[in-house]
Amino acid sequence: MNRSDIAELHFIAPIANVPSIMQHGILSHKLAGPIHHGSLAMSEIQERRKNKQIPGARKLHEYANLYFDAHNPMLSKCREYNNLRVTSSQLL
Repeated sequence: MNRSDIAELHFIAPIANVPSIMQHGILSHKLAGPIHHGSLAMSEIQERRKNKQIPGARKLHEYANLYFDAHNPMLSKCREYNNLRVTSSQLL
């Protein structure tokens, strides 16, 4: 795949995080840790990923999760939140 073949990238986060994303950008799991934010991450998945290293590069949690196709298992898992009527403070 060539970089020019990528038309868009997707990021999955609670809508309540938009102000933080606008202020700080899309952050890796590691960089987002100290910032107050809502998380859709599943703790058992994060536990498996926390020590994973990309061969010849950084640890997995030092990268932001961007997707070529937003219609993936992570998005399917988050569909339960689609029709919730909650305030941003409830998500954080």
